[in-house]
Amino acid sequence: YLWEGIPVHINSRGFRTEEFAVPKPVGTYRILNVGDSVAFGWEVRQEDTYGKQLERILNARNDRCRYEVINAAVPAWTIEMERNFLLQEGLDYQPDMVLLDITVVNDIYGRGPAVSERQALFQWLRDHTYFWPFLTIQARFLLAKKRGPEVIPALNPPRSAAAYYPLDEDSPIWDEVWAPIAEMGQACQQQGIRFVVLVFPTAFQLHSAVHPDVPQRVLGQRAAAAGIEFVDLLPVYRQACNDAAPGACEGYENLLFADVWMHPNPLGHQLAAETLSVR
Repeated sequence: YLWEGIPVHINSRGFRTEEFAVPKPVGTYRILNVGDSVAFGWEVRQEDTYGKQLERILNARNDRCRYEVINAAVPAWTIEMERNFLLQEGLDYQPDMVLLDITVVNDIYGRGPAVSERQALFQWLRDHTYFWPFLTIQARFLLAKKRGPEVIPALNPPRSAAAYYPLDEDSPIWDEVWAPIAEMGQACQQQGIRFVVLVFPTAFQLHSAVHPDVPQRVLGQRAAAAGIEFVDLLPVYRQACNDAAPGACEGYENLLFADVWMHPNPLGHQLAAETLSVR
């Protein structure tokens, strides 16, 4: 279907990616890209997502095998949902590498508290279907178009760094965030699968001194202690902003972000793909 003029294809397994074979074809190096709307490619074409750009870069460099990147990302998925998918289904796809997208904007505080009985049905739909999270996000954007963006808090982001992540590196919240990541890493290590954590910063972190890199430092330290590969895009994005005109990385849409201060545009995805390709 078309979404705001962008073609979106969902395959028979429920993901925005081409059909793929299980068992994996001989001579194929398979990368399973797990994540939320950032990895899914919100506001960009499928061929512009960092996964597909990475696939093209790797295949252009190497003719000894075929690289295949499976985009197993769903808008509004949390880290816990991604863990559940990977352990229950994703590892059966026989990946050689699992690439986990972490989005600082909503993956730290986006898990949410326990729901009331009145919310239980909606929570079940969120946890057990691919379609419900995507539908609810679409509904919010339609509402914003009808009544104005001020009705949707996500379109008017808070300016405080504490609204996105704990500023205290010793906060117990970091244990909660890290636990499902560690489970995924251990499961991959047990099967000899390469596991890489890729962290996308908030747009505010690029140009605001009051938005420190606490998430990147905390998660990076834990990844190093666990022997997990860790890729931090904050320095890469900051360099791109420094090389551009003043103010290029500020505003609702800017040099690297398509919308809502968190979803990369094609250039933002390109920088992620190029950074991953040299790992």
